[in-house]
Amino acid sequence: MKKVGIIGAGKIGGSLLLRLAESGGFDLGVSDIHPEQLRLFEDVGVRTTSSNRELAEWSDLVIVAVKPWDVAEVMQEMSPAFDGTDKAVASVAAGVTITSIVEKLPEGTAVLRVMPNVCASVGLGSAVVTANEAGRATLPVVMDIFRHVGDVLELPERLFDAATALHGSGPAYVALFADALVQAGVREGIPRDVARRLVVGTIGGTAVLLKERSAHQVRDEVMTPGGTTAAAFVAMEKAGFVAAVYDGIEAATERARSLGG
Repeated sequence: MKKVGIIGAGKIGGSLLLRLAESGGFDLGVSDIHPEQLRLFEDVGVRTTSSNRELAEWSDLVIVAVKPWDVAEVMQEMSPAFDGTDKAVASVAAGVTITSIVEKLPEGTAVLRVMPNVCASVGLGSAVVTANEAGRATLPVVMDIFRHVGDVLELPERLFDAATALHGSGPAYVALFADALVQAGVREGIPRDVARRLVVGTIGGTAVLLKERSAHQVRDEVMTPGGTTAAAFVAMEKAGFVAAVYDGIEAATERARSLGG
C-alpha cells in the first residue's frame, strides 16, 4: 500500500505529511478546503486537491484528520470511492467511534482509529491505534506510518476516550504546568527568560529520565526527607494538585465520549 491520502492539512495531518514526505517511502496526496494550507505540500511533491472524493478515489489508504464534528460529512463525501474496493480509512478524530464511521461507508470497509498528539510535529509524538475486523490487515501499515511521528501502541477502542484525555490532550497539561512553574519563578524574583529556560530544560531532562525509570523513582531521587522538594509536595498536596489532575483526566474522558454521540 503506497498511495496515502490525508484529508486535513492542519497540525496533525500536516505534520504527518511532512514526515512521510521526508521518508520518501510513500506516494502522498492531501485535500483541504483552504488553498493556503496546500501550497506548502505542493513544494515537497505531494499531490493536492480540494476534493475529498477525488483524493479518496486516488488513495489506497485515506487518513481523515479533521475535527470530530466534520467526520460524518467527510465520510459521506468519500463513500462512493470505497464501493467495491479494498481501500482503508483511518480517522484521528477524538470520540468518533468505528461504528459511527462504518455507518457512513460501504459494508465491509476497513476502518481504523488513531489518536496521536501534537508532539508529532517534532517527531516525538505518541499514538494509539485500533481497527475493525476488516481493518486488521491494514493495522501494521498504519502503525508504521505513525511511527514516523513518534511511538505507536495498539489499544482496544473501549480505552480510546481515556487515551485521548491522557496523551491526546497531554501536551496542553504539561504546557499549563510549565507556565505555572515559570510564573512561580518570576514571582520569586527570577527573570522570566531565565525561568523559562530552566523550566524547559528541567521538563526535557525529566522526560528522558522517565524513559529509564518510574515516576516514583525519579521523585524519590530528587526528594530529600525534610528538604525543599518535600516542602513543595506538602504544599501542592494541600492545594489538591493530584486530585485536580485526576478530575481533569476524568472530565476530558467524558468530553471525548460526548463527541462520539
